[in-house]
Amino acid sequence: MRVALVGGGPAAVCMLESLIRVRDLLNPYAYLDVTVFDPSPNPWCGPNYAPDMPEALTNVYTSDMSVRYWDTEHVADWLKANGYAHFAGTMFAPRAIIGKYFQDSAKKSIACMNTFEYIREQATKVTLSDCVAVETPTRNYKFDYVVLCMGGATSSDPYGLQGQDKFFSTPYPLKETLSSIGADERVGIIGSGLSAVDLTLGLMAKNHRGPITLMSRRGLLPSVRRPPVKYSLQYFTVKGVEDIVAAKGSLSIRDLIKLTYRELDHAGASKQEIIDEVLSERYGIDRLRLQMARLDDGGIASQLCIKILATACEDAWYFLSCAEKKFLYSNFRHIVYSLCCPMPKHRAAQILRLADSGQLSILRGLRSVSKDEQGHFVAFAEGNSTIRFDRVFSAISGESRPSPLALPLIEGLLKTGQASPHPLGGLNVERTTSRLIDALNRPQTQIYALGNTVSGALYIFNGIFLLARRSAHVAQSIVEHQKATKTARHSPRSIYA
Repeated sequence: MRVALVGGGPAAVCMLESLIRVRDLLNPYAYLDVTVFDPSPNPWCGPNYAPDMPEALTNVYTSDMSVRYWDTEHVADWLKANGYAHFAGTMFAPRAIIGKYFQDSAKKSIACMNTFEYIREQATKVTLSDCVAVETPTRNYKFDYVVLCMGGATSSDPYGLQGQDKFFSTPYPLKETLSSIGADERVGIIGSGLSAVDLTLGLMAKNHRGPITLMSRRGLLPSVRRPPVKYSLQYFTVKGVEDIVAAKGSLSIRDLIKLTYRELDHAGASKQEIIDEVLSERYGIDRLRLQMARLDDGGIASQLCIKILATACEDAWYFLSCAEKKFLYSNFRHIVYSLCCPMPKHRAAQILRLADSGQLSILRGLRSVSKDEQGHFVAFAEGNSTIRFDRVFSAISGESRPSPLALPLIEGLLKTGQASPHPLGGLNVERTTSRLIDALNRPQTQIYALGNTVSGALYIFNGIFLLARRSAHVAQSIVEHQKATKTARHSPRSIYA
């Protein structure tokens, strides 16, 4: 069984673990031969978990970051065994530490395979005939199966500032982008999400004294994470979604609202709590201050919504009509990300202190950022006078878009009809297996895709929990197909000119 993984970040680590487990369960005598194609300077980490300052923090509890979907304690065991026990459980760890966990997990997975190779080249083309061919700039390879797991874009330049002195299209790695900033410089940050928070607190760790402005269209900060609750979803589950589709033949936003309310009622949670968050006209520090004041009021609706999104959002999204997907994406995507990707309480308190001191401000209604003749960056916002900065960062997540390195490969698959485009971006895949859907609407049994490559078909959050679960589905589909076609015995990997 010759499997190629195109991309070597956390998704690839999840795939290694899942392939080994499913192979051992379903076809233990199968010869597992895996090749990873990845030119990244930080194997297995991707850009998000590469070595960096501790202010680059995970945005979910470490208990939800296991690369083994079936073994949630795997990450906790590693943290305890490697001197990081204080980060285990409902805690937040620096991303660089989780990156070490990914690297160590990958090394141990490799030791359980029959053959493994890590090729530090970019895969430029994938084609399907009797096998799946993968091309790089120097060689061509043949495999039985290919999984595309290339990650998302790591930078964003919404106002065309690339190439301008003192502009950074990504804040990461903080240890590099913050190394040359003057302590009194006026810093503008495009975006007000979790990356902007990382960057702001990274500046404070460097004893920055100058003013900091987070600027975006809506001025919406991440919500504050409420205390965890123990509750198992009863209604808004994958099965619950599938049951509605089976009964009606379709799924609508109204169905999802009813399902959410039914879950909240069963748990004794307040529907009004969620309504107030979704329809709130508060933003910036005002909204953050209100959330902090309500943090310990006993409400659990927000925590349940996070569980719902992590459990069934991909499947629910898949069944919605394209028109309803576009409506949600255009009008509520910012709210969904704010609620499902909240920041820890201690970080929210730091942001409030900075705002109260006058050093940090939130600018809403951003329309443009440019550079004037004097070399200053100038931001224009609706209802505000212009603001000038010495340095500007883009902290807008590009992760909903495929990595630029993936684009030639994606374009090639579309051109040959081996894949079909989704109207909202990315490639179409089969919901339960992540097999690519070709131009004739047929699932490809030998080509699979995870993460941002399928960002239209599935609602992608890039949480490790979701990647681990999806990789388990992919691995099961591969091993079952391979067993059914009786190609379990070893055949050497072919390399051809």
